[in-house]
Amino acid sequence: MTTASRPDAAGVGETDAGSIMSRGTLVIDTEACKGCWLCIDACPPRVLEMTTHTLNSRGYRYPVLLAGCTGCRACSQICPDFVFQVFKYETPVIAPLTMPADEPRP
Repeated sequence: MTTASRPDAAGVGETDAGSIMSRGTLVIDTEACKGCWLCIDACPPRVLEMTTHTLNSRGYRYPVLLAGCTGCRACSQICPDFVFQVFKYETPVIAPLTMPADEPRP
């Protein structure tokens, strides 16, 4: 069940079972984020999405992580507020496809 059906340019592949291969993960300090969106545009696998209905205590939207992170560190390198801690897995893991809790999708 780890056969990739849709690999993207960043090397992340969606599996047949509704899951995706992840090579890394993030810890996001949502309270320090000022919602500049730089990380969203910098993310090669496009696994960061900005909240639209949820704000931090300072009134800013913040990014949430979807499955498929490659651990490339592009988000942490571009972030002016240093809100990201990036961890790269030694061995890729299969993660279920997730949606931000803030954003229900059809």
